[in-house]
Amino acid sequence: MNRRTWLPLSTLALVALTACGGGVETLPGSTSSGAGTTGASSSGAGGVGGSASSTATTGATSGTGGAAGDSLTITMETFTVPAGGEVYRCQNFKNPFGGAAVDVSAFESHMTSGSHHLLLFYKKNAANTAEADCSGLEFAATPYSTQLPDDSVEFPAGVAAQIPADQGFRLQSHYLNTSDKPIEAHVELTFHLAKPGTVTDHAGVLFVVEPQFAIQPNSTQVVNHTCKLPYDMNLIKVGSHMHKHGTHFDATIGTDKVFETTTWDEPKPALFAPAKAVKGGDTLDFNCTFVNNSAQTLTFGESASTNEMCIFVGSFYPVPEGTVTVDCN
Repeated sequence: MNRRTWLPLSTLALVALTACGGGVETLPGSTSSGAGTTGASSSGAGGVGGSASSTATTGATSGTGGAAGDSLTITMETFTVPAGGEVYRCQNFKNPFGGAAVDVSAFESHMTSGSHHLLLFYKKNAANTAEADCSGLEFAATPYSTQLPDDSVEFPAGVAAQIPADQGFRLQSHYLNTSDKPIEAHVELTFHLAKPGTVTDHAGVLFVVEPQFAIQPNSTQVVNHTCKLPYDMNLIKVGSHMHKHGTHFDATIGTDKVFETTTWDEPKPALFAPAKAVKGGDTLDFNCTFVNNSAQTLTFGESASTNEMCIFVGSFYPVPEGTVTVDCN
């Protein structure tokens, strides 16, 4: 199977990350060089310093600016999450940097309380669209994701996420409203751009999914995934993704525990400063513990209420040339 291709936005895309031996998603014409060992920072309150200006791209209206060292924000159109409701909403944005290629030294995101996750997908030659319902099982190459209402990640000096000139974006927002009142959801993401001549390495995302499980009614089960890292990496941050039946997640690489949480809805990622060096061929082993108190069997799926997910996510550098999102093996 040739894995140096874009995955379609479908259920098969998400499952294919683990169903095949190895997996990468690529951006045409991207480059990467060198390696470093510096760390990164992230904060639950957001707020990344060093930006020179800010230009907003709201709804389907394209922004301007994007000069190196500046910041630029894209904002989804406001949408309503009904009381007790669960929604996936997506919106496409054409390249907001005037069609130019840029390097992003930091991402910063803010979402109204009640969110479950935010995913930023690359989308080639994207055009602006209105926000709309979408599937929670769609997936594409991603430079940034979060489960915190307010979050940010700043790459180490000399490291940045690459945005090619032909790439726009698709924002996917997942909300689960457990309150008795509707939520008017506001979702925004800011790109802090690297200054010219400062980037020596590009960052990528390690995204590993275990989709094969069936949690029987009124039972507790541990779901495990084990695989080999494809090459040497410097880890900046790692985290998990589960739904509401998840009670514990732990992950080790080699003999080192790199992440553990008992929280499913807003797990804070583990941050490494300096970055944690791991070797290609090292074993990644992670476990998701699920407690199913319902009368229904739980399987992999998009609903945070009636399905489950068991996912390991990490940001790292340097990413191999032309690669964006990688699996194990």
